[in-house]
Amino acid sequence: MNRFVRAGAASLIVVFASQASGQPLPEVHLIGTGGTISGGAGGPLNAGDLRAALPGLDSVASVTTEDFVRIGSSRMHPELQFQLAERIAAVFAERPGLAGVVVTHGTDSLEETAFLLDLVLPSGRPVVFAAAQRPPRYEDSDGPRNLLDAIRVAASERSRDLGVLVVLNGQIHAAREVKKTHSIALHAFASPDTGPIGAVDEGTVLLFTTPARRLHLPATGVEPAVELVRLTAGGGASSIRAAAQAGARGLVVEVFGRGNAPPPVAEAVDAAIQAGAVVVFVTRTGAGRVVLSDAQQERGILSGGDLDGLKARILLTVALGAGRTAGEIGAAFSRLSGAG
Repeated sequence: MNRFVRAGAASLIVVFASQASGQPLPEVHLIGTGGTISGGAGGPLNAGDLRAALPGLDSVASVTTEDFVRIGSSRMHPELQFQLAERIAAVFAERPGLAGVVVTHGTDSLEETAFLLDLVLPSGRPVVFAAAQRPPRYEDSDGPRNLLDAIRVAASERSRDLGVLVVLNGQIHAAREVKKTHSIALHAFASPDTGPIGAVDEGTVLLFTTPARRLHLPATGVEPAVELVRLTAGGGASSIRAAAQAGARGLVVEVFGRGNAPPPVAEAVDAAIQAGAVVVFVTRTGAGRVVLSDAQQERGILSGGDLDGLKARILLTVALGAGRTAGEIGAAFSRLSGAG
């Protein structure tokens, strides 16, 4: 599955510059995927270009680079996200002395890619996402600072066993919790329910808490035929029917409140389940848990707990790809909601 393009052949330029302790710098591997952070005025920047633009990097880590893809993250999809996870696993296997991996990524689908990687990669050495809201051609671009902060986090021993992390605007977020909340603001990424797990302050990595709601879901592939439907007043049923007729193996439905769906939607959902789709309800409100009635559970509907629609779809994509049963998928949602 070599659909990625490496830039600079990931040349192992190990700079044995010493820290105050006299020890060699930690090794970090930077993987570029494109996005605003790499949008240079003269054309897209590769991962090597991004590394070269970071002042003070030689005192932080020894960084090698490669480009996996160079695309806007609106073009990301589950198969490509899974291939990225496979590439990162291979890098860790090839380089046992590597401290961590940093991934540069566009902000459009960053929270989905980070969450998929958090599900399929085992805990251990950190994988840290960096991005930018303002491109490099802006004098006040946030990209260089975000990237240097992400490298500091990936290089830190304290970042081990925390899962996939997202570092922007001086904050460290767990992949399970982080959301993009604004189209352009520098503070767009937040973890509304839990807050960030740490921060980077004047080069110092600070950790406040440990992510509790995590799940490792090993998979050999993903099931891309999973759709997300948002209910509106009087709407949603036709979209559910269309998805089922198109062969969707999974459906995430953003329903009203704690799990409310009007009769036309309920009928469409029942038809989708009878056609073989796994159906998960999450709330369209953006926060709070879905609690299903006994009747809904008996019909085979699963609760996504308090996961939002984007991440519920990613979990269902991975779980179906891993061959999990509906009961096992329901247990996975329960665990990630803090109840399992």
